[in-house]
Amino acid sequence: MPFAFPPEANARVITVAGKRCRLALRSGESVEAIARGRLFREEGEQLVVGDHVVAERHGEQWMVEKVFERQSVFVREGLRRERQVLFSNADRVLLLASLANPTTKTAAIDRFLAAALHGGVPPVLVLTKTDLDEDARRAREISDLYAAFDLPVFSLSNVTGDGVTELAQTLGDGISACVGNSGVGKTSLLNRLIPGLDLRIRDISAWSGKGTHTTSAALLLPYGERAALMDTPGMKSFVPFGVTRESVIEIFPEIARFAEDCRFRDCRHVSEPDCAVLAAAAGGELAAARLRSYHRLLEIASGK
Repeated sequence: MPFAFPPEANARVITVAGKRCRLALRSGESVEAIARGRLFREEGEQLVVGDHVVAERHGEQWMVEKVFERQSVFVREGLRRERQVLFSNADRVLLLASLANPTTKTAAIDRFLAAALHGGVPPVLVLTKTDLDEDARRAREISDLYAAFDLPVFSLSNVTGDGVTELAQTLGDGISACVGNSGVGKTSLLNRLIPGLDLRIRDISAWSGKGTHTTSAALLLPYGERAALMDTPGMKSFVPFGVTRESVIEIFPEIARFAEDCRFRDCRHVSEPDCAVLAAAAGGELAAARLRSYHRLLEIASGK
Protein backbone atom coordinates (compact mmCIF):
# COMPACT_ATOMS: atom_id res chain seq x y z
CA MET A 1 0.00 0.00 0.00
CA PRO A 2 2.42 2.69 -1.20
CA PHE A 3 0.30 5.75 -0.39
CA ALA A 4 0.09 8.48 2.25
CA PHE A 5 2.81 7.35 4.62
CA PRO A 6 4.16 10.02 6.99
CA PRO A 7 7.76 10.80 5.98
CA GLU A 8 9.24 9.17 9.10
CA ALA A 9 7.15 5.97 9.01
CA ASN A 10 8.09 2.90 7.01
CA ALA A 11 5.03 0.73 7.65
CA ARG A 12 1.30 0.67 8.32
CA VAL A 13 -0.57 -1.88 10.46
CA ILE A 14 -2.80 -4.15 8.32
CA THR A 15 -4.27 -6.29 11.09
CA VAL A 16 -3.56 -7.18 14.71
CA ALA A 17 -3.78 -10.37 16.79
CA GLY A 18 -2.62 -9.75 20.36
CA LYS A 19 0.96 -8.42 20.30
CA ARG A 20 1.47 -9.71 16.79
CA CYS A 21 0.56 -7.76 13.71
CA ARG A 22 0.89 -7.72 9.96
CA LEU A 23 2.46 -4.68 8.36
CA ALA A 24 2.45 -3.16 4.90
CA LEU A 25 5.96 -1.79 4.40
CA ARG A 26 6.60 1.34 2.37
CA SER A 27 8.23 -0.94 -0.21
CA GLY A 28 4.91 -2.75 -0.71
CA GLU A 29 6.03 -5.93 1.06
CA SER A 30 3.79 -7.49 3.73
CA VAL A 31 5.51 -8.86 6.86
CA GLU A 32 4.65 -10.21 10.29
CA ALA A 33 5.91 -8.28 13.30
CA ILE A 34 5.77 -8.06 17.08
CA ALA A 35 5.09 -4.80 18.92
CA ARG A 36 7.49 -3.78 21.66
CA GLY A 37 5.78 -3.83 25.03
CA ARG A 38 7.27 -0.46 25.96
CA LEU A 39 5.29 1.28 23.21
CA PHE A 40 2.05 1.37 25.17
CA ARG A 41 2.24 2.44 28.77
CA GLU A 42 -1.45 3.00 29.35
CA GLU A 43 -3.39 -0.09 30.44
CA GLY A 44 -5.39 -1.58 27.62
CA GLU A 45 -3.71 0.47 24.90
CA GLN A 46 -2.35 -1.45 21.91
CA LEU A 47 -1.63 -1.29 18.21
CA VAL A 48 -4.66 -0.87 15.96
CA VAL A 49 -5.21 -1.22 12.25
CA GLY A 50 -4.21 1.95 10.43
CA ASP A 51 -1.39 2.90 12.81
CA HIS A 52 1.73 4.33 11.17
CA VAL A 53 4.88 2.80 12.62
CA VAL A 54 8.62 2.34 12.33
CA ALA A 55 9.53 -1.35 12.01
CA GLU A 56 13.03 -2.84 12.08
CA ARG A 57 14.23 -6.30 11.23
CA HIS A 58 16.21 -8.21 13.86
CA GLY A 59 17.45 -11.41 12.25
CA GLU A 60 14.31 -13.15 10.98
CA GLN A 61 11.96 -11.16 13.20
CA TRP A 62 10.42 -7.77 12.44
CA MET A 63 9.75 -5.56 15.46
CA VAL A 64 7.57 -2.46 15.75
CA GLU A 65 9.84 0.13 17.35
CA LYS A 66 7.74 3.30 17.20
CA VAL A 67 4.10 4.29 16.74
CA PHE A 68 3.25 7.74 15.43
CA GLU A 69 0.52 10.00 16.78
CA ARG A 70 -2.88 9.11 15.34
CA GLN A 71 -4.48 11.76 13.15
CA SER A 72 -7.95 10.30 13.63
CA VAL A 73 -9.49 7.46 15.62
CA PHE A 74 -12.74 5.54 15.81
CA VAL A 75 -13.44 4.60 19.41
CA ARG A 76 -16.13 2.62 21.17
CA GLU A 77 -16.96 1.87 24.80
CA GLY A 78 -16.04 -1.68 25.89
CA LEU A 79 -18.03 -3.98 28.14
CA ARG A 80 -16.27 -2.52 31.19
CA ARG A 81 -16.72 1.01 29.84
CA GLU A 82 -13.10 1.06 28.79
CA ARG A 83 -11.80 2.90 25.74
CA GLN A 84 -11.41 0.65 22.69
CA VAL A 85 -9.86 2.08 19.55
CA LEU A 86 -11.17 0.15 16.54
CA PHE A 87 -8.91 1.79 13.95
CA SER A 88 -6.88 4.91 13.24
CA ASN A 89 -5.83 7.26 10.45
CA ALA A 90 -8.78 6.57 8.13
CA ASP A 91 -9.61 9.25 5.58
CA ARG A 92 -13.31 8.47 5.82
CA VAL A 93 -15.63 6.01 7.51
CA LEU A 94 -18.56 4.39 5.71
CA LEU A 95 -21.46 4.07 8.14
CA LEU A 96 -23.45 1.15 6.75
CA ALA A 97 -27.15 0.97 7.59
CA SER A 98 -29.50 -1.62 6.12
CA LEU A 99 -32.94 -0.53 4.96
CA ALA A 100 -34.48 -3.92 5.77
CA ASN A 101 -33.64 -7.39 7.11
CA PRO A 102 -32.49 -6.09 9.56
CA THR A 103 -33.73 -2.51 9.60
CA THR A 104 -31.08 -0.26 11.09
CA LYS A 105 -32.57 2.18 13.58
CA THR A 106 -31.63 5.84 13.27
CA ALA A 107 -30.43 5.71 16.89
CA ALA A 108 -27.72 3.27 15.78
CA ILE A 109 -26.70 5.56 12.93
CA ASP A 110 -26.45 8.44 15.39
CA ARG A 111 -24.12 6.48 17.65
CA PHE A 112 -21.76 5.63 14.81
CA LEU A 113 -21.96 9.21 13.62
CA ALA A 114 -21.05 10.46 17.11
CA ALA A 115 -17.94 8.27 17.17
CA ALA A 116 -16.89 9.48 13.72
CA LEU A 117 -17.28 13.17 14.50
CA HIS A 118 -15.71 12.85 17.94
CA GLY A 119 -12.72 10.98 16.50
CA GLY A 120 -12.16 13.30 13.56
CA VAL A 121 -13.09 10.78 10.82
CA PRO A 122 -15.23 12.23 7.99
CA PRO A 123 -18.43 10.11 7.81
CA VAL A 124 -20.25 8.80 4.74
CA LEU A 125 -23.69 7.23 5.17
CA VAL A 126 -24.26 4.09 3.07
CA LEU A 127 -27.79 2.68 2.93
CA THR A 128 -27.77 -0.98 1.91
CA LYS A 129 -30.37 -3.49 0.67
CA THR A 130 -32.28 -1.11 -1.56
CA ASP A 131 -33.69 -4.20 -3.28
CA LEU A 132 -35.73 -4.81 -0.11
CA ASP A 133 -36.89 -1.19 0.26
CA GLU A 134 -40.25 -0.99 -1.50
CA ASP A 135 -40.67 2.25 -3.48
CA ALA A 136 -37.38 3.52 -1.88
CA ARG A 137 -39.54 4.86 0.95
CA ARG A 138 -37.15 4.09 3.81
CA ALA A 139 -34.15 5.42 1.90
CA ARG A 140 -35.91 8.75 1.30
CA GLU A 141 -36.94 9.00 4.96
CA ILE A 142 -33.39 8.53 6.21
CA SER A 143 -31.87 10.80 3.55
CA ASP A 144 -34.33 13.55 4.50
CA LEU A 145 -33.60 13.00 8.19
CA TYR A 146 -29.89 13.64 7.73
CA ALA A 147 -30.24 16.42 5.13
CA ALA A 148 -29.10 18.98 7.72
CA PHE A 149 -25.61 17.46 7.69
CA ASP A 150 -22.84 17.98 5.20
CA LEU A 151 -22.98 14.20 4.96
CA PRO A 152 -22.69 12.26 1.69
CA VAL A 153 -25.43 9.61 1.44
CA PHE A 154 -25.31 6.62 -0.93
CA SER A 155 -27.99 3.97 -1.46
CA LEU A 156 -27.07 0.60 -2.95
CA SER A 157 -27.83 -3.09 -3.24
CA ASN A 158 -25.17 -5.76 -2.91
CA VAL A 159 -27.59 -8.20 -4.61
CA THR A 160 -28.28 -6.23 -7.79
CA GLY A 161 -25.19 -4.02 -7.74
CA ASP A 162 -27.27 -0.84 -8.05
CA GLY A 163 -25.45 2.14 -6.56
CA VAL A 164 -22.16 0.33 -5.93
CA THR A 165 -20.35 2.00 -8.85
CA GLU A 166 -21.37 5.47 -7.62
CA LEU A 167 -19.92 4.73 -4.17
CA ALA A 168 -16.76 3.17 -5.62
CA GLN A 169 -15.99 6.36 -7.54
CA THR A 170 -15.53 8.22 -4.24
CA LEU A 171 -13.12 5.68 -2.71
CA GLY A 172 -10.14 5.92 -5.05
CA ASP A 173 -7.87 7.82 -2.65
CA GLY A 174 -6.93 7.12 0.96
CA ILE A 175 -8.35 4.69 3.49
CA SER A 176 -12.09 4.04 3.73
CA ALA A 177 -13.22 2.12 6.83
CA CYS A 178 -16.53 0.23 6.87
CA VAL A 179 -18.52 0.02 10.10
CA GLY A 180 -22.02 -1.06 11.02
CA ASN A 181 -24.14 -3.45 13.02
CA SER A 182 -24.08 -7.15 12.23
CA GLY A 183 -25.96 -8.09 9.08
CA VAL A 184 -25.87 -4.75 7.28
CA GLY A 185 -23.76 -6.12 4.42
CA LYS A 186 -20.19 -4.93 5.00
CA THR A 187 -18.56 -8.14 3.80
CA SER A 188 -20.87 -8.34 0.76
CA LEU A 189 -20.04 -4.75 -0.16
CA LEU A 190 -16.30 -5.38 0.06
CA ASN A 191 -16.68 -8.45 -2.12
CA ARG A 192 -18.48 -6.24 -4.64
CA LEU A 193 -15.83 -3.51 -4.52
CA ILE A 194 -12.87 -5.90 -4.82
CA PRO A 195 -13.66 -8.46 -7.55
CA GLY A 196 -12.41 -11.95 -6.76
CA LEU A 197 -12.14 -11.26 -3.05
CA ASP A 198 -13.84 -13.72 -0.71
CA LEU A 199 -13.56 -12.48 2.85
CA ARG A 200 -15.00 -15.69 4.27
CA ILE A 201 -11.95 -17.64 3.18
CA ARG A 202 -8.75 -15.67 3.59
CA ASP A 203 -5.20 -16.27 4.65
CA ILE A 204 -5.41 -13.79 7.47
CA SER A 205 -7.90 -16.01 9.28
CA ALA A 206 -5.41 -18.84 9.60
CA TRP A 207 -2.71 -16.40 10.68
CA SER A 208 -4.78 -14.76 13.41
CA GLY A 209 -6.38 -17.98 14.62
CA LYS A 210 -9.77 -16.30 14.79
CA GLY A 211 -11.68 -18.63 12.46
CA THR A 212 -12.59 -18.42 8.81
CA HIS A 213 -16.27 -17.64 8.64
CA THR A 214 -16.64 -14.28 10.31
CA THR A 215 -14.82 -10.97 10.45
CA SER A 216 -13.30 -11.01 13.93
CA ALA A 217 -10.64 -8.32 13.63
CA ALA A 218 -10.20 -5.17 11.58
CA LEU A 219 -8.34 -5.74 8.33
CA LEU A 220 -6.88 -3.32 5.78
CA LEU A 221 -7.25 -4.37 2.14
CA PRO A 222 -5.51 -2.83 -0.92
CA TYR A 223 -7.88 -1.04 -3.28
CA GLY A 224 -6.26 0.25 -6.43
CA GLU A 225 -2.96 2.12 -6.43
CA ARG A 226 -3.73 4.88 -3.96
CA ALA A 227 -6.41 3.47 -1.70
CA ALA A 228 -7.39 0.80 0.81
CA LEU A 229 -10.62 -0.48 2.30
CA MET A 230 -10.88 -1.42 5.95
CA ASP A 231 -13.14 -4.23 7.11
CA THR A 232 -14.23 -4.16 10.76
CA PRO A 233 -16.15 -6.65 12.93
CA GLY A 234 -19.93 -6.49 12.78
CA MET A 235 -21.33 -5.31 16.11
CA LYS A 236 -24.61 -6.24 17.76
CA SER A 237 -24.50 -2.96 19.67
CA PHE A 238 -22.26 0.08 19.63
CA VAL A 239 -21.66 2.78 22.22
CA PRO A 240 -19.35 5.68 21.32
CA PHE A 241 -16.66 6.46 23.88
CA GLY A 242 -15.89 9.89 25.28
CA VAL A 243 -18.72 11.90 23.72
CA THR A 244 -19.61 15.17 25.45
CA ARG A 245 -22.76 17.25 25.45
CA GLU A 246 -21.01 19.66 23.08
CA SER A 247 -20.09 16.89 20.64
CA VAL A 248 -23.60 15.42 20.82
CA ILE A 249 -25.27 18.63 19.74
CA GLU A 250 -23.05 18.68 16.63
CA ILE A 251 -24.88 15.57 15.43
CA PHE A 252 -28.29 17.22 15.73
CA PRO A 253 -28.18 20.56 13.91
CA GLU A 254 -31.98 20.67 13.67
CA ILE A 255 -32.26 20.42 17.48
CA ALA A 256 -29.63 23.13 17.90
CA ARG A 257 -31.67 25.36 15.58
CA PHE A 258 -34.90 24.94 17.56
CA ALA A 259 -33.02 25.24 20.88
CA GLU A 260 -32.22 28.86 20.10
CA ASP A 261 -35.82 29.69 21.01
CA CYS A 262 -35.87 27.82 24.35
CA ARG A 263 -36.50 29.91 27.47
CA PHE A 264 -33.41 28.56 29.27
CA ARG A 265 -29.89 28.51 27.84
CA ASP A 266 -29.08 25.20 29.56
CA CYS A 267 -32.34 23.54 28.51
CA ARG A 268 -31.94 19.78 28.13
CA HIS A 269 -35.17 19.46 26.13
CA VAL A 270 -36.66 16.86 28.46
CA SER A 271 -39.48 18.52 30.41
CA GLU A 272 -38.47 22.17 30.81
CA PRO A 273 -41.14 24.87 30.40
CA ASP A 274 -41.24 26.79 27.11
CA CYS A 275 -38.89 24.31 25.45
CA ALA A 276 -38.92 25.05 21.71
CA VAL A 277 -37.42 21.63 20.92
CA LEU A 278 -40.24 19.75 22.66
CA ALA A 279 -42.76 22.02 20.96
CA ALA A 280 -41.20 21.24 17.57
CA ALA A 281 -41.38 17.50 18.28
CA ALA A 282 -45.01 17.77 19.40
CA GLY A 283 -45.87 19.72 16.27
CA GLY A 284 -44.19 17.27 13.92
CA GLU A 285 -41.43 19.69 12.87
CA LEU A 286 -38.80 17.50 14.57
CA ALA A 287 -38.67 13.71 14.19
CA ALA A 288 -39.42 12.00 17.50
CA ALA A 289 -36.76 9.36 16.74
CA ARG A 290 -34.12 12.08 16.48
CA LEU A 291 -35.10 13.54 19.83
CA ARG A 292 -34.93 10.06 21.45
CA SER A 293 -31.46 9.53 19.97
CA TYR A 294 -30.39 12.92 21.29
CA HIS A 295 -31.56 12.09 24.80
CA ARG A 296 -29.86 8.67 24.76
CA LEU A 297 -26.55 10.10 23.59
CA LEU A 298 -26.75 12.76 26.30
CA GLU A 299 -27.15 9.93 28.83
CA ILE A 300 -24.04 8.27 27.41
CA ALA A 301 -22.15 11.57 27.55
CA SER A 302 -23.08 11.97 31.22
CA GLY A 303 -21.97 8.43 32.05
CA LYS A 304 -25.38 6.84 32.58
